[in-house]
Amino acid sequence: MSTASGRIANMRLGKALVLEGAITQNQLRHALQVQQDNLDRRRLGDVLLDLDYVTRRQLRDVARKYSHRVPIGSILFDSGIITREQLDAALKVNKETSRQLCEVLIDAKVITEEQVANALSRQLDYPCIIPNKRFIDRGLLRLLPQPFLRQHIVLPLSKDGEIITILMHNPLDDQAIAMLDQQLGGRYEIAVAPRSHIEKAIKELFDEQVLMGTGTKGETDTKATSSFQRYELQKVRPDVGADNQVVNIVDYLLSNAIQQRASDIHIESMYNRLRVRHRIDGKLLFETDLPSHLSNNIVRRIKVLAGLDVTDNADSFDGNIYVSLDNQQIDMRVSFFPTVLGTSITIRALTREVGLKDLHEIGMLPRVQGMVHESLDAPSGMLIFSGPTGAGKTTSMYACLNYLNTGEVKICTLESPVEFSIEGITQCQVRGGEDNVMSERVRAMMRQDPDVIVLGEVNNESSAVAAVDAALSGHKVMTTIHADDSFGAVMRLLDMGLRTYLLSSTGLMAFSQRLIRQICPHCRTPHTPSRRLFRYFRMKDMDADSLEFFRGRGCERCNQLGFIGRLGLFEMLAVDDAVGAAFLENCNALGVRRVAEEADKFLPLREAAFMMALNGSATLEEVIGILSFSDRQGTSEMNLSPAIIQAWNTLPEQMEEKRKQ
Repeated sequence: MSTASGRIANMRLGKALVLEGAITQNQLRHALQVQQDNLDRRRLGDVLLDLDYVTRRQLRDVARKYSHRVPIGSILFDSGIITREQLDAALKVNKETSRQLCEVLIDAKVITEEQVANALSRQLDYPCIIPNKRFIDRGLLRLLPQPFLRQHIVLPLSKDGEIITILMHNPLDDQAIAMLDQQLGGRYEIAVAPRSHIEKAIKELFDEQVLMGTGTKGETDTKATSSFQRYELQKVRPDVGADNQVVNIVDYLLSNAIQQRASDIHIESMYNRLRVRHRIDGKLLFETDLPSHLSNNIVRRIKVLAGLDVTDNADSFDGNIYVSLDNQQIDMRVSFFPTVLGTSITIRALTREVGLKDLHEIGMLPRVQGMVHESLDAPSGMLIFSGPTGAGKTTSMYACLNYLNTGEVKICTLESPVEFSIEGITQCQVRGGEDNVMSERVRAMMRQDPDVIVLGEVNNESSAVAAVDAALSGHKVMTTIHADDSFGAVMRLLDMGLRTYLLSSTGLMAFSQRLIRQICPHCRTPHTPSRRLFRYFRMKDMDADSLEFFRGRGCERCNQLGFIGRLGLFEMLAVDDAVGAAFLENCNALGVRRVAEEADKFLPLREAAFMMALNGSATLEEVIGILSFSDRQGTSEMNLSPAIIQAWNTLPEQMEEKRKQ
């Protein structure tokens, strides 16, 4: 909520409470002053509650009476979830039959229950919680009659002091609100949840006849997990009470993220909720809200799993969690960061079993594979993988290692940290602060008689010089670097002290890569993109109408997104004598690019992106989204003759035979 909108909301609520006689004008001024003096980020209602000026029932009644809510149809339309035609048709049915608008839209399969819950959350400013039986404090089920829970689709979730969080699919159900007021005396807070999720949780809980946590207490969370101990995520602990509820919730958050293929889990403190989001295939997606009172206990539990001191409240710190689920081993990096509303937690999941892939599995088109194979099969040289953080540079480098790891070469690595352990490779982990001794480490490693040397990252002069010296001494060297494109990767090496005249001598090949969402193969369908999109590719002598493109309709396998998994998109620059001379003459990046294109030593990202869309792996809209301004402009027209298209998608015969062996 913005500062301006927050002030307006405070004025409306405060004035309404004074008009209803719930508080005096002096009490309102005092509460507003408390907010201002303490830079309080809480809502005015929460401040009034803490000052004992109002009860929760008074606050809820006045808010309902005076609220000026945006119609839920408008929320769904403004969010792009439904079209104007769909909204008008549903409103017509709503008027003719008196059925609720959301019910009409759900029955027409225009929206889902989850989308309705999210819209209600925005409309009413309640948390949106996707319930799971791991979250439920079973002891609270005794407080409300079972027929009432089933009839009104209501479920008590958790308790903070005297306040109970209640899940409702329809927070505007006056009969349910009246019953809750009668049974709980107004000591409750409402959260929104999809109807079918609440019904499923109620059925499972009562079918199991688990009405209260009477079993023995589960394992406590006061003892830190060893850094080398792998924690087995539990399916569910039936004896959920106050002690074990948070253990169950954290287990669920981690296991659910793994099952959904999330690369990152974001647990963020909001002003009245704890928000959980997943990054899946590069996109950050809402997963669920949790009651805000669970925040400290969840932070504490995750610290325990990461082997950290729960009493350490440093500004920010990191840890690692090693877990297993269904015979799958996952390493998790945890970052804790303080905010004005509480601790923000970000967890990156690294699944060991899927860490090693072949070159064709990471999205390398056959033409790119051919050039990579040629470089890897050479006895010496240097390969640099560049791109922004999270672009898959390490995964690509490991795919190259997987190709080279035949048992006939010795491979030694210096990594910080070792992402994946590979059988048959000598891997050494170095600390981040040891860059100043990188040259000594590389010299020591060369006494191990390696054929291939891998440096996890080149980020200063010491590591750059060590990498180049190793390549010039007849070794094959691979490393990563942070740069926007392949030319920028070479420029960074020069900035770190590499002598320009040595560029072509190292046999340097620079890659720049991005990750792009892959069309779901289970719902892929032909698609005609807008003609205006083709202007980004400057195609030469090509009729756009003759090309076929695809997109995903959305299905259960891809969670209705139309995408599943990600592929690498690669730009490649081979530095030969001509390209090295262009760098030596202090040409700018554009000038060097022209030389590289004329020498056929450059495969541009723009061309690879178009081929990725043309072969049905990605949508044209998606590939355009990852191209920079310079990529879109290009320096020459794209030649899309049948021979060029075939060259991009055909692996050289000898390479194909080697891959099959």
